[in-house]
This record gives sequence, C-alpha cells and structure tokens, in this order.
Amino acid sequence: MSSESGSPNHKAAGKDAKKKVSGKGRDVNIALRRAYESALDESIPKSMLDLLAKLD
Repeated sequence: MSSESGSPNHKAAGKDAKKKVSGKGRDVNIALRRAYESALDESIPKSMLDLLAKLD
C-alpha cells in the first residue's frame, strides 16, 4: 500500500500553504511562532540534564 492512498490531501496541503492567510489566522500564526521561539530560548533544567546523564 502506498502512502498516497492513505492521505488524499497530502498534495493539496502544499497548494494551500501558498494561499493568503486571514487576519485571525495570521494572529494565530504569530502567536504560535512566538511560543515556539520562546521555548527554544529556554534552558534545559539541571534535573533534566542529570536524568539524561544517567541514561549514558
């Protein structure tokens, strides 16, 4: 079974990405981008680093 048969909208998603985004959609897009960027800027807690070190 090919992957295309399970997802008929796969090719359409690329076309939709080029459509203009509404004002509300743009606001959501900006908010998600800010949340993602702030998560990238966060440091990894020492307790998490200690747990990861125990896996080695």
